[in-house]
Amino acid sequence: VGFIGLGIMGEGMAKCLLKSGRKLVVWNRSAGKCAALSADHPGAVTAVDSPSAVLAACDLVYCMLSTPDAVKAVYEMEGGVLAGVRAGTKLVDCATLAAEDMVRLEKQVTERGGRFLEAPVSGSKGPAASGQLIFLTAGDEPLFEEIKGTDLEAMGKASFFFGAPGKGARMKLVVNMVMGTMMASLGEGLALCGAAGMDCEQLLKVLDLGVMSNGMFRLKGPKMVQSD
Repeated sequence: VGFIGLGIMGEGMAKCLLKSGRKLVVWNRSAGKCAALSADHPGAVTAVDSPSAVLAACDLVYCMLSTPDAVKAVYEMEGGVLAGVRAGTKLVDCATLAAEDMVRLEKQVTERGGRFLEAPVSGSKGPAASGQLIFLTAGDEPLFEEIKGTDLEAMGKASFFFGAPGKGARMKLVVNMVMGTMMASLGEGLALCGAAGMDCEQLLKVLDLGVMSNGMFRLKGPKMVQSD
């Protein structure tokens, strides 16, 4: 299996695949990440010198790149992802992109004979490392069915399929919007609590005991109180 992008999220995801017994062919923009992963898993990781080399070695490839600009650059560069797409390529892209970006990628891949599944994730570095991501997929449904009980299960706690290309990205943006409004509300509440001379740590305890209890507040709330 191929893996392109060993950053904050990709490294943990790749390690989860290795724990499941997969052998990986990997590429990253900074080669040191590949070397470190290979050193930690001798015999199970092969580092190559370009994205297209990953696709040449593997029918199934996962991509987890950090930004829309990074995705475009790595797909379209000389020796990039698109240069390696061939009949039989199965590409799963886990980046957080605009729906229009995912639609473009799906077209670029399929017109070269490949198959494409968009699979942005809900979850951050910790869930990526512990295999607790939520996959929000769209595009090639047979490919989703092929990997949901194996690789997606190794990297995540749940996976959903939403339909046509772009719909996974749209769901991710909706999820992020809800998260953003929750964090804004918590920030306003902490500011009001502090301005009223109340104990912000006690506010967090009160919230955690009621219907507003959630993992994000437990993780981020103490850091906000400490201005971290």
